[in-house]
Amino acid sequence: MKYMGFGATILFAAGLVVSTSASYAQTREESHGMVLLRGLPTLDTHHSVAIVELDPESDRFGEILSEVEQPDIEHPLHHLYYSPNGRLYSTGLDPACSLAEIGLSRDAGGAPVIEGITCLDTQGQIVGEDIMWANSNGQEYMFVTFMGGTGGDDGGSVGVFDPQTNAVVKIIEARKSQIGEGAPYIMYPHGISAFDDRMVVTSTVHPDLATGVGNALTIIDLNTLEPIQNITVENEKPLNFPSSPVEVLFARPSIHPDIEPAILANTMFGFETWKIPYDAKAKTFGAPEVIYSGVANDTAVPLEFYGTEDELFISHALPGVVKRYELGALPDLVSSGPDIVTDPGAHHMIFFTSASGRELIAIQNNLLNLGNGADNDPTDVDFIASLNAHTISVHDLETGERIGTVNFKERYNKGVDNVEGLFGSGFVHHH
Repeated sequence: MKYMGFGATILFAAGLVVSTSASYAQTREESHGMVLLRGLPTLDTHHSVAIVELDPESDRFGEILSEVEQPDIEHPLHHLYYSPNGRLYSTGLDPACSLAEIGLSRDAGGAPVIEGITCLDTQGQIVGEDIMWANSNGQEYMFVTFMGGTGGDDGGSVGVFDPQTNAVVKIIEARKSQIGEGAPYIMYPHGISAFDDRMVVTSTVHPDLATGVGNALTIIDLNTLEPIQNITVENEKPLNFPSSPVEVLFARPSIHPDIEPAILANTMFGFETWKIPYDAKAKTFGAPEVIYSGVANDTAVPLEFYGTEDELFISHALPGVVKRYELGALPDLVSSGPDIVTDPGAHHMIFFTSASGRELIAIQNNLLNLGNGADNDPTDVDFIASLNAHTISVHDLETGERIGTVNFKERYNKGVDNVEGLFGSGFVHHH
């Protein structure tokens, strides 16, 4: 089966040489996951980047094959992304390392190894979240959302980086406290997606999880690299918080020819998925509409959008479930198969085949690895503590049957913050 990154290109990292030696030639790589692991202070472990075997048919299932500790920083790296030419990047939660490039190569026998982590200069932008590569006026750039922006109660920015040198080209900012009444703002941006010359970012939550919560999307004109519109996506308030839109997908015909352009957005605290139609000729957005209610369907905290060549997958952290829909029916959500029941915190995922050819999906079940105060593991945020199973569960893609589970807290005294395919082979994030 062909797996798609929505808007990204899957390539092997430039310059990597695959060994043909007998010692490594028979080793399968597509079931190897790149994972970000979070050290838990009470268990005396450290944040790290690792390669893990995720095929339950392997006798090394759950084994760490290569691992490098992150720099000596308090908060861990957060999300992994491969660039179109195969370079591996990670955003980070620590102000000292909010964006990094990860070295990935092969040893003399051809086995993949993690070489190191290089923190990048963000010109003061902190708490990196999502990355995408898109064009502005014919030039490709790397766009990164920073929930903390350059600091402050209403911070948040989108960093524009040179994809070759990693240098900051522009910081897109528009603070509510510094703009005119009714002018478009950027605040706590997290999710990011684009179609043609329009980019959308979400307004999620202040990095301290206490100062403020957003309820809107921001539209950015890729010609001018400036915000031009806010769209509110808020209906029910099951937690009595603003809706906190988190991940966003600009559904478009390049994903599937039958798709009518529209923005899909998940609201973390509203438990909803929203649709905002887009008229590509007029460059205008229609009225926002709730197309999935978690309150009505007993789910909460919808997070990610992922896709194969014919299906869209949406993870819901509570109770821990991944729902699936017909890709060609977007922006409407038409069920394409049974729910995949995971563990609390269902979040990121990758797709691959087992050694016997069985089509599988591996799902990381953790939101932020914030534990409860009684366990000092490590922060007392009760609601978020319930969203952390510390596992990656592996399921039959067609039926949803659970085939195996790796519990990283039990096995390695760590939480798992992210999973991605080795060399981008399992999946490239939907942006």
